Amino acid sequence: MKKTSIILFIISQFSFLLFSQPVIKFKQKVIDFGEIQSGKVIDLKFEFVNDGDTTLIIKNIRTTCGCTVTQIEKREYKPGENGKIPVKFFSQGYNGKIVKTLTVITNDKTNQYTRLKITGKVILKDFASIKIFPDRVDFKDIKIKEKYSKKISIHNTGTIDLIILEVTHAPEIMVEFEKKIIKPDEISKINIILNPMQTENLTTFLKIRTNAYRQNISIVRINVE
Repeated sequence: MKKTSIILFIISQFSFLLFSQPVIKFKQKVIDFGEIQSGKVIDLKFEFVNDGDTTLIIKNIRTTCGCTVTQIEKREYKPGENGKIPVKFFSQGYNGKIVKTLTVITNDKTNQYTRLKITGKVILKDFASIKIFPDRVDFKDIKIKEKYSKKISIHNTGTIDLIILEVTHAPEIMVEFEKKIIKPDEISKINIILNPMQTENLTTFLKIRTNAYRQNISIVRINVE
């Protein structure tokens, strides 16, 4: 009888270990922050509870661009214990409806990867925007000690002045700007001057840094043949 009781006890303990597990349960998996002005930083939090009967472990949290998970209080949660995942969303450079995702990785075997979403709308009223055309320039049949030039256009498709802040290029290249402050819906010209130092083929890039809200660095490819 005593031996049977011990065996039953061992079986019950084994069954408990076999079927016991942590269960992560979120209060909500999608948070909609509504409408905000571009540039605002908002703080959100995803609340959860360990609805299982063993310790829940938060192994890792992965986020998409624009979101940062601030320091969580701890990584381990006892059965019935509540926790939260604090998140910051940086709206600078966004316009329109957005959807951002977080993946919470835990030791919950049935929900090892839990996807959370942040949704909302970012309103961008005052911004500069840039469109360059063409974004590729070809120089052919070049000779050393001769100068060559080609023009490209910059269009400010935003609502405030587009400001050219910095330009970087190879030593063989010089750049002349028609203007460095381009008004909304205005088109301006850039003169790209080539002073070749060799006759070999060359591929280089003209990098233009501006105050454009999303694409603050624009690249023009320059091919020399």
